[in-house]
Parts: sequence; structure tokens; C-alpha cells
Amino acid sequence: MQPPEEKPKEEGEQKPKEEQQPQQPPQQQEKPPAKNYLDLSNKPIPPNATVIQFEVCINCSKSHSFCTQHDELRYAKLYHEFKEAVEAGIPNSFCVVNHAIQKPSIGAFEITHQSNALISNVDKIIYSKKNSGLFPAVAPTVERIKRFLDDLQNGKDVKGYATTKEKKLEKPIEKKSKPTFQAYIKMKEEEFARQEAIREENERKRKEQEEKEEKERQERERIEAENKRIAEEEAAKKAEEERLKKEEEDKIKAEEEKKKAEEAAKNPQNQEGGEKPQEQPQGEKPAEKPAEKPAEKPAQ
Repeated sequence: MQPPEEKPKEEGEQKPKEEQQPQQPPQQQEKPPAKNYLDLSNKPIPPNATVIQFEVCINCSKSHSFCTQHDELRYAKLYHEFKEAVEAGIPNSFCVVNHAIQKPSIGAFEITHQSNALISNVDKIIYSKKNSGLFPAVAPTVERIKRFLDDLQNGKDVKGYATTKEKKLEKPIEKKSKPTFQAYIKMKEEEFARQEAIREENERKRKEQEEKEEKERQERERIEAENKRIAEEEAAKKAEEERLKKEEEDKIKAEEEKKKAEEAAKNPQNQEGGEKPQEQPQGEKPAEKPAEKPAEKPAQ
């Protein structure tokens, strides 16, 4: 029998529980614990290993803080740096610290070589802080250990490594020396030149500011003069308009008086009797006077 065909899933059909579960965010990897540099314990020495022995000052704050200012962490951290560099750079090498030394010397950071399990650091000192008074630098000292091992393998004398005069790799502090008279004069001349340059720069800025203010003042005066001219022109134009208006009014008045004079000249009777002709309204004729009766003759 053929297996039944699977029906296609319809939309909205629930998905399996495994698909519905949201993906959990990846767990953050825990950071490794901080390295404890003060841990100076040694591991077992491998057989046939080239052992580099370190004698490092310890218990600085407890045993000799009254007479020194040692930083125990600096000694321990420097040893761990050397251990990593030596074992990475020199094949079949193995570093130990304070091996079979019950009480290391105060201020010690000694590097020695032992060819077997027994400690034999006589005439096999590679580096001595007690002799030099300086902490060793990691990279140059690792190269020094390589040269020491090559010389030791080739049968050369290695006593000189213990008596080598060390050179401080730090940059020496430069002492300020008093300037000579010529240097003092030159310094004063340079200072005077700087002051002169500053003065000239200030003078230039002052002149630029004055020129700017002068231009602004001239611009203000020009604008004021222009506004004054426009105001005078408007006043003159207004006065001319008033004058023309007055002349027009005087002209109209003169014409009216002339017209009245002409009308008075046409009616002399009214003028002799002192009566002024009554002004008739426009569009009306003057009223006619009644005719005078002839005077009667007296009887004879």
C-alpha cells in the first residue's frame, strides 16, 4: 500500500512547538579571571630542560618597607614577562623563580643559569640588578640570555656577563643649562621681534576698525543727506501745489468779481440809487417793474 499523501498545510495552521519557541540569545562567554602576578609558584622542572633561574625580591611591604620603597608587584610582573618571553624565544627553556632559595636578597632581580637540577649559579650569572642597580629590559635581556647559552655551549668564558657594566636604557634627564650672553641677546631679540609683530598686528587691526567705522559714518551721513533731500523735495512739491491751488482760487475769485462788475455796469440805475441789483437765481428772469403813470396836469 502506498503511504497517504501529506496534505499541504493551510494558512493559519499552527507550527510545531519546536518552531514556535523563540531562539535563545547566545550565552556570553565568561571572561578569564585576571592573572595573579604575585603568584610566584613553580611547576616541576621538565627533564633535559635549559633552566633559567630568577631570584626576585618578595615580601617587600612586610619585611623591609621601613628602609625601602619597593613595589613588589613590579618585581613579580617583570618576572612573568620574562618567563613568557624566554620560554617563547628559547627552545627547551624553562624558567623558575626563587628555586631552593629560602630568603631572596633585598632588591634582587638576578638571572642565572643552571645546567642540571642542582643549583650552580657560581660564575654563571647572566644579569644582576644588585650589581647594576637597574631593572633589566625584557627584549635585550632575552637576546643576552641567547648569547650566554651560545657562549656556554661553545666553551667560551661567561664570567664577563656577571661583571658587565650595565647601561641605563631610560632617557636621561636633561639639565637646563644657563644661556650664554649671545644666546641671551638672541633670545631677547626674538622676544622683541615677537612683541613688535604683535604690536604691528594690533595696529593693523586698529586701523582696519577705524576705516570700518569711518565708512559706516560716511554711509550714515549719506543716508541722512538723502533722506533730508527727499524731505525737502516733498516739502517743495507740497508748497508748489498749495501755491498753484491758491492761484487757481484767486483766479476764480477775480473772474467772479469781474462778472459782478460787468453786471453792475449793465444796470446803472441800481448803481445810482445805491441799490444793488438783486441777484436772481440761475434760470429765472428778473421781475419787470410796473409802468409809471403820467403825471396829471394841473387845472387852469
